[in-house]
Amino acid sequence: VNVSYEGKQILKNINWEVRKGEHWSVAGPNGAGKSTLLSLLTGDNPRAYANEIYLFNRRRGSGESIWDIKKRIGYVSPELHLHFDPLATTFQAVASGLFDTIGLFRQLNAETEALVMQWLKFFELDKKAHRQLNMLSAGEQRLALLARALIKNPPVLILDEPCQGLDEITTARFRQSVNEICLLSGATLLYVSHYQQEWPECIDKHLSLNKGAASITYS
Repeated sequence: VNVSYEGKQILKNINWEVRKGEHWSVAGPNGAGKSTLLSLLTGDNPRAYANEIYLFNRRRGSGESIWDIKKRIGYVSPELHLHFDPLATTFQAVASGLFDTIGLFRQLNAETEALVMQWLKFFELDKKAHRQLNMLSAGEQRLALLARALIKNPPVLILDEPCQGLDEITTARFRQSVNEICLLSGATLLYVSHYQQEWPECIDKHLSLNKGAASITYS
């Protein structure tokens, strides 16, 4: 992959393969190209069509829609949190993950309602299901968005600085939850963070970006 904007090269000859069930950290200083790289994977960057990118063993630009990609990826980031509808209830926020929407615009049947409640109980949010999201603590809101990402049982989980702005206790809880879920579900994990202490224990592969170039290590 090579990506340039206005003559400045953002990503330089990135060659990266992620296999099913692997757990990766993605790190690098601000401006290293992490967000650009992720946007190529989540379907949000049209530069994907100008590069040789395969997602789920299919070449980008071979007829898949952005929704075909998104339904197979669970995603959490501070930006998603910032732009999420603060008036949505906790229940609605989690349920919206079934449809990859920012808010719930469809009726649920009894089965999907029960599924939402299962995830709320997993994160001990069931008693706050019908509170507005902005009435929860920052940590509880981030856990609700993690439940939103997980509710469709995605084969790939992309967490972009998911603990930004959270205190140590909430960060530890979030980290433990991600670790348990990945080990139990077999989901592939891409975890972006500057701070190694935030990485779930299951991570044993590392992609580091610096000025657009990548290096890969294993632990």
